Amino acid sequence: MLASRLLFQGHDTFLCRNSWLKKGYDFVQEGGGFNDADAVVRLGVGKNMVTAIRYWLRAFGLANENDELLPVAHELLAATGLDPYVESEATVWYLHYLLVRTGRASLYHFVFNELRKEGFSFNRAQLRQFIVRKCAERSSSINDNTLDSDLTVCLRSYAPSGKSGRSDKVDIEEESNGLLQDLGLLTISNTDEGVRYHIENLERPELPWPVVLRVILENPAWGDNISFTDLEVAPDSPGLVFALNSAGLFTKIEEMIARFPTAIIYSSTAGNRVLTLKRELLDVAAIMQEHYGQTV
Repeated sequence: MLASRLLFQGHDTFLCRNSWLKKGYDFVQEGGGFNDADAVVRLGVGKNMVTAIRYWLRAFGLANENDELLPVAHELLAATGLDPYVESEATVWYLHYLLVRTGRASLYHFVFNELRKEGFSFNRAQLRQFIVRKCAERSSSINDNTLDSDLTVCLRSYAPSGKSGRSDKVDIEEESNGLLQDLGLLTISNTDEGVRYHIENLERPELPWPVVLRVILENPAWGDNISFTDLEVAPDSPGLVFALNSAGLFTKIEEMIARFPTAIIYSSTAGNRVLTLKRELLDVAAIMQEHYGQTV
């Protein structure tokens, strides 16, 4: 879901570090305001980082534009939440999904929902040209420096540590503590033409099936019967957001069915593959609590 206006700034060139969402959550929960004179001291970071933490809370859909924490923030990051310190890979996968789905950071929506439909491999110039075209289609202007900054942060956010393809000096601590880097969604290769980035569809056995099921259940465009094609390529689908190939997606469905054989049914008739859900039997909160080993 893309925001009403395209947004390509606010992070002050800082990618989201592992501890920042929890740090920001606790700060707001304790009554802190990002414009407060003591925000730097209370958060324990530099002034520009305060702005970045605020940006990422909004971009990940954990806070609204008034810096009010949303229910999903409490679910994940409260002291009694599912994963207060973001230690589980399942949490990071779901946060990636929220970043793409929320659309508050427009670039991430475009990269995962649209760019990859045109190809799994690209260089920086091709990515830039694609975003400029998307802005033009929406009659939205963008500053060149702003776009370049956002491209850099996006690529660094997913790049394996120390392999963002940058030749300039970077903050080594920041480069090795990016929240999304361990997902393995983006790989980098050096070619005769320069650096290329790849977000390929893979089976991704490391992606927990409860996260995929949650993403399916939370998609407002889907009813109880969902075509396999939509699961692969519809906006905010697991196939697009998680870069899942057909075999990997089918494996996740099999794992769901093994756990909920009466609530999830997969059928294939005359090549028409459909996933049928009995939503009244599927409680997202209970499913996630079970995955995290919490008492339901």
